[in-house]
Amino acid sequence: MKTAGKKERTPLKKPREPKTALAYDRKYIEYIRDKVNQLLLVMGTSPLEPEELDDETLLDLDPLGIITDSFGQVLEHLKETNQELTITHNQLQAIFDATGVGISIIDREFRILKYNEKQRALLVDDGVGEVTGRYCHEVYCNKSSPALDCPALDTMETGKLVIVREVLKKGKHFQIVTTPLKDGEGSIIGAIEVLLDISDTKRAQDAAREQRGFYLTEKSRLAAILQSLSEGLLVTDKQGIIVSFNNAAARITGYPERNVLGLDYKYFFTMLHADPVLFTLQKDPVNAELPVVAVGDRNRILSLSSVSLKDGSGNDGGTVYSFRDITEEKRRQENHYRTEKLAALGQLSAGIAHELNTPLGSILGYARLLLKEEGLSPQEQERLEIIAEQAKRGSTIIKGLLNFTRQSRLESVDADINAVVTDCVRILGGEIDKREIAVQMELGEIPILKADKRQLEQVIINILLNAMQAITGPGEIRIRTRLCDQTVSIEIGDNGSGMSKDVRTKIFDPFFTTKAIGEGTGLGLSICAGIVSAHGGSIQVESEEGKGSDFIICLPVRHLTFAI
Repeated sequence: MKTAGKKERTPLKKPREPKTALAYDRKYIEYIRDKVNQLLLVMGTSPLEPEELDDETLLDLDPLGIITDSFGQVLEHLKETNQELTITHNQLQAIFDATGVGISIIDREFRILKYNEKQRALLVDDGVGEVTGRYCHEVYCNKSSPALDCPALDTMETGKLVIVREVLKKGKHFQIVTTPLKDGEGSIIGAIEVLLDISDTKRAQDAAREQRGFYLTEKSRLAAILQSLSEGLLVTDKQGIIVSFNNAAARITGYPERNVLGLDYKYFFTMLHADPVLFTLQKDPVNAELPVVAVGDRNRILSLSSVSLKDGSGNDGGTVYSFRDITEEKRRQENHYRTEKLAALGQLSAGIAHELNTPLGSILGYARLLLKEEGLSPQEQERLEIIAEQAKRGSTIIKGLLNFTRQSRLESVDADINAVVTDCVRILGGEIDKREIAVQMELGEIPILKADKRQLEQVIINILLNAMQAITGPGEIRIRTRLCDQTVSIEIGDNGSGMSKDVRTKIFDPFFTTKAIGEGTGLGLSICAGIVSAHGGSIQVESEEGKGSDFIICLPVRHLTFAI
């Protein structure tokens, strides 16, 4: 049998027939055979088998010549092997020196056995000579002994590869990998340490982190500013998706931020019942007054403007919508215009009233005198009664005009608004029961106001009478008082016939009435508006045909005295 892995050997010579006896010394023959087999093993071939060569043939082979030739072959083989090893060594040395990482080989005593130039450039101080044989912790770390967190120490104790992602040595940041160095029997005799200088990367990361921190700080500051704005702010991306929605926007619309982010802006404005024409204006600046319906069916008017966002390349990056609630501002404007109109009409009415009062009084007086005459025919008496009745009606109108234009000051006293409301309902109780109207009162905790109780009673009774007249059958009147933002509100609502938008806009105009001729002068609500305005408040109406009406009277907690 040939030994596996050995070279095939060409038989030296065919065996001869064994002789009956050998004249040679057996020990010498065995010696020669052993040496030949040793040479064959060195050369990588299998040893001689007993049947291959007999003793006599072995002696005839010239063992000394074979040994000489074998040594020549061995030397040639060693020469070739050494040359290959030298080439391999040179290649490894070139890689060892040319690599871009620092490499050190240390023994178990932490002495430096070998290192490359990159390692010296990274960790060996200037002016230090040869460091081979010196302790690595002294040369590389300026320490008298290895630290407990030394990766080479960990590798030599565990026999495992150790990776340290970041370590600081001599003012530089490194990534270190250590692997065990083993002998032929597998015993750990040291460690190989590889260092990668990540200082530049670390500085870049620190700079990026600092920049990111600055960006996050600025972003946080900007977010705080946006959230503190009194105006609503809505930001969309270039696809029209809402990406930002501040606190003021949530307060104005009634929709919390979490319910709005991620919605298409068109869908969101549809939720507010906004004019669909807005949806075509995303790319163009918007500057408009937008009626919307906020959460809780609150009709609001928004002053809306928009501007397009651009990215660094000037491309479309989205849109910013800013808006503010101008509902109260519009109401104040309407009150201001109404006050000015009432003042002008008051002056005109006062002049007309004084001019008409005297002739109407004369007409009424003479008509009554004529009615006392005897001998009047029924037709004459009927005509005189018509004259007297119409003159009296004209006088009533004149009286209303004078009341409307009368310049009087408020008689301010401590007024309990809840008590005023309760008294008004009590005064009209009989008529309310007669019409089968249920009154629901929700009177909140409100402060005592400085007000003219008599005039406020006139306002509340007038509105209650209008509500009763708007209810054609059994119905309901709701009265609620509450305190909101230093303002006391009195809300009177009904489930009557309601008003159209056209009627609603004219309801406080003097002489405007929806009642039949002879049932009203159209001055009641105008006088109410003047009284409320004199108290520094406002009066508004919300109504829809077939759905009833709601009058809202707002009175400031602080009292201001105005002439009316």
